Amino acid sequence: MFYRKIIPALPLQALVECYYIWECGDLVSQPVIIESPPSGFTSIVFNYGDCYKTSSTDISDFKFAPRNFIAGQATRTYKLLVEGKIAMLGVVFRPAAINTLFGLQMYELNDERLDLRDVLGKEIVPIQERLVEAHTNQERIDIIDKFLLFKLLNCKAQPNQTDFAANLIVSRNGIINVSKMMEELYVCRRQLERQFLQKVGVSPKYYARIRRISYLCSVMANKRWQVADWHDLIFQMGYYDQSHFIKEFTAFTGKSPSFYLKNNFELSNYLQSST
Repeated sequence: MFYRKIIPALPLQALVECYYIWECGDLVSQPVIIESPPSGFTSIVFNYGDCYKTSSTDISDFKFAPRNFIAGQATRTYKLLVEGKIAMLGVVFRPAAINTLFGLQMYELNDERLDLRDVLGKEIVPIQERLVEAHTNQERIDIIDKFLLFKLLNCKAQPNQTDFAANLIVSRNGIINVSKMMEELYVCRRQLERQFLQKVGVSPKYYARIRRISYLCSVMANKRWQVADWHDLIFQMGYYDQSHFIKEFTAFTGKSPSFYLKNNFELSNYLQSST
């Protein structure tokens, strides 16, 4: 399997974290389960391979995802069940960008994958058709760039303090005192929490918790799932103590940290190469 991240056109970089191409040169002959902890980002996915199943429950109740979908904020680890041809392009948005570009209430999208046509209407149909007809990934990237640039140019909403606060949480990897951040931004707690629900999908504090778990999992993956000193990692991540750390980790992943190291099915375990 190959997974590659691509930087979007410069005017889009304030709203789009990256594009990604996920493909497999050969058909996946046996079903493969891939799990992903919540990342704090939302996405739009265009699938030009075989349909696959997803599950956000502990009992692995897999259901087919729409071929092309918009995914809201994930509040817990989710799983993919893939088989056959893997070929898709994803747009990973910054935390408040989907609300800014499309005016959607993000709390309605939490842990959901909704058919793009049902959400965005007929305007997305020609985009989907052109992506299927495209011969190269660069052609597909150019199609998405032009579509999002058009949406940006015709967008009435502008980034505000909520966008700034959410992006600040991302830049700090969720390791941030949210109450202090609100004071420094001179914003009303209730007002910011309401705007976060609308623009991000969850409260500022919950969003920081998601981002911290996401960062933690990426650190462990970069260590090739080898952690020599748990206490150092716990301190680095800003947790109060070991029990707090274990409770948080288990709440989002459904597994204890030590068990997760030896028994996780993240995509990084399957990749042949990535850039």
